[in-house]
Amino acid sequence: MESCRVPHHVLLLFILTFITVPVSAVTTVQVKFNQAADLPCKRKCSREAKWTLYSNGDDAVARCNQTSCRSVKKGFKMSHDQYLKGNLTLTITAADYSKRGLYICECDGTDINDLRLSIETMASSVQINPGEDLQLDLHVSERVEVIYKGGDSADPHGEQICTVDRSSLNCTAEYRPRTSLTNTVLTLRGVKLTDRGVYIIRDTENNEYLHIYAVSVRDQLPWWAIILTVAGLLLVVVLLVMILVYQRKRHPSS
Repeated sequence: MESCRVPHHVLLLFILTFITVPVSAVTTVQVKFNQAADLPCKRKCSREAKWTLYSNGDDAVARCNQTSCRSVKKGFKMSHDQYLKGNLTLTITAADYSKRGLYICECDGTDINDLRLSIETMASSVQINPGEDLQLDLHVSERVEVIYKGGDSADPHGEQICTVDRSSLNCTAEYRPRTSLTNTVLTLRGVKLTDRGVYIIRDTENNEYLHIYAVSVRDQLPWWAIILTVAGLLLVVVLLVMILVYQRKRHPSS
C-alpha cells in the first residue's frame, strides 16, 4: 500500500546523513555550489606568494608580490592589503565543479599550505507524472556513475544503472533503450511508477557524491488529463441524450 512506503524526502535525508565521505590527510574546505569560498594561508613573504590548483599543473591561479596582486585565472583573487600583513587567503568567487581539487599555497617558492576544495552534495526532490521524461544533471562528464535505490529495495547501496565517461554513456540492459545523454544531462524517457526512488550521482574519479535526487511518480492522472476525461464523458452523455430525444421524436409513444 502507498502508506507503507517510506516518503522519498525521508529516504533522501537518511542517505545524506549516513553517506560516507572519503577521509583525507589534507584539510578540506567544503562549500555550496556557486558560492564563494576562502582558502586560508598565513605567512609573511619577502618576494612573492602564489596559489596553484594541482590539476592545472604548474599554472598559478593568483599571485601577489610587494607591488600588487593579480588574478591569473578568472574567478580567483587575493587582497594586496592582506598580503602585506601576512594573510595570503585565496578567494574563489563562485565555486563550481571545475574548481574542485587540491590547492597549494606557496611563499617565496616554498609550499606552506595544501587545501582541498570540495562542493557540498546537492539534494533535490522531484515530482513527475507517468510518461514524462526525468532529467538528471550529472554536473560533470568524466567518470560518473548513476546509482538507483528503489523505495522498496533491500539493498542499502542501491544498484548502478549507468556510467558516463565524457560523451560515452553506458547503461544496463533495462535502462539502455530509455536513456540519452546531452552534455551533462541524463534523460530517462517515459517514466513509470516503478521508477520512483532515489538516484545518486557519484563522481568515481574523486569518490564524491555530486547530487541526490528523490523522485516520486504520481499514481494519478494529471489535472489536464482529468479535465479531458470528464469532458469526454460529458460529451458522451450529451450525445446519448440527443440520440434518445431524436428517437422519441421519430417514434412517439402511443
